Formats: sequence, structure tokens, C-alpha cells
Amino acid sequence: MRVSGRLLVASVIIITVISTLFCIIGLATKGWSQPTGTDYSGLFCDGCYKAPAALSIIAFILLIVSLITLVLLMFDRFHGVLRYVPMIILFVASFFLLATFTSYVERGLGYSFDLLVVAHFASYVALIVLAYWLGQSDAATT
Repeated sequence: MRVSGRLLVASVIIITVISTLFCIIGLATKGWSQPTGTDYSGLFCDGCYKAPAALSIIAFILLIVSLITLVLLMFDRFHGVLRYVPMIILFVASFFLLATFTSYVERGLGYSFDLLVVAHFASYVALIVLAYWLGQSDAATT
């Protein structure tokens, strides 16, 4: 892999790390909704709708897996069609992030919701940069 290719993959890794951090912060904080006064509730409260919590945990796990595969890609461990595996995993992770906050939108929204929206945006930016790099590297090999 050329140096410019490594820099692009390193930037994808950094953006994915930022997305993962926003995802875990959004999961851990209690600012998902503000039903009464100043009392915030988190995703894991009693009587809360469980789909957003499950979807966000799956998205977090997929972001971790995509980070691992991106690091392996950076060190040339994937060849041929396997080079597309990190992009596919990152796409599925961003899809689960999108599903998380669209399944929660029926309630009042708080700052943790906004953190997950930022995580989704960052994962899409990483996906776009990775797709660009894959397109450039495939064009260079043919």
C-alpha cells in the first residue's frame, strides 16, 4: 500500500474512532429524553422502549469490529475481495446507528440522542473516505 493510501486509511480509522467514542458516550449518558422538568432518562431505564438500546449496542459492536478490520486493512492483511469487508461492516454499523435514533424519535429528544446522530454522521464520513480510497486503489491496480 502506498503512503497516501495508508494516510487515507489512517484518517478513516481516526474518524471511526471518533464515531465509536460518540456512540459509547451516547450509550452511557442519561440525556436521551426529558419527560418532566430536568429529570433525564437513559436508554436502560425501567419501562423504556428496548429497541434503541439493543440497536445502539449492536452498532457499537460493529464499530469496534470495523476498527479491527480497518487496522488489518492498513497493514495489508486483506487482499482481493476481502478488502471490501471493512467498508461493508462500517456501512452496516452506520445503518444500525441510523436505526437507533429513528426508533427513538417518537419521544422527547435529549443530548445523548444528538451524540448518536454525530456518531452516525462520522461513520458515514469514514465510509465515504474508505470508498474513495478503495476506488482509487482498485483503479491503480488495473
